[in-house]
Amino acid sequence: MPKRSRCPHCDRLFPRDVLDEHILKCRQKGRNLDVTAGSFRRLVVDGNNVAYYLSTDGRPQVKNLLLAHNSLISAGYRPIFVISAALVHNIDRPQDLQAFLSQVESVKAARGTDDDLKIIQTAQKLNAGILSNDRFLNWTDKHPWLSDRLHRYRMTPSGLILTRIRR
Repeated sequence: MPKRSRCPHCDRLFPRDVLDEHILKCRQKGRNLDVTAGSFRRLVVDGNNVAYYLSTDGRPQVKNLLLAHNSLISAGYRPIFVISAALVHNIDRPQDLQAFLSQVESVKAARGTDDDLKIIQTAQKLNAGILSNDRFLNWTDKHPWLSDRLHRYRMTPSGLILTRIRR
């Protein structure tokens, strides 16, 4: 069976020998879309989930947030990071987190509120996808659209990789 790869625009699998041709077609289609269709390239990022990813000592890491942001920007997404108030106190480098949040689009869930709900509300308001490895099982009954917009990921030393996009 020939090797297959995903189109970064439509997320469909293609044999590698026809992928380049397909990507060119997807890019052309993307130029003809209106502004509202482009809003699906927005991602609400579960900042806590990303920061804690593969933490060896149990502390969230700013470098994960930086890697995720850079990877998503280079892939053509417009990320919005949602973090909880507790993350500011638990993170490995609080000063770097403050600098990061001042440079990117971000929303801080107020102290005592559920950051998952803030993520869902932000995604619904912006008609955006959600980047998290959390499955949001407590919220799928109230928000049936959630599973269709949930993007899974994994982290590597070079950045974040979207591994599964549910449609």
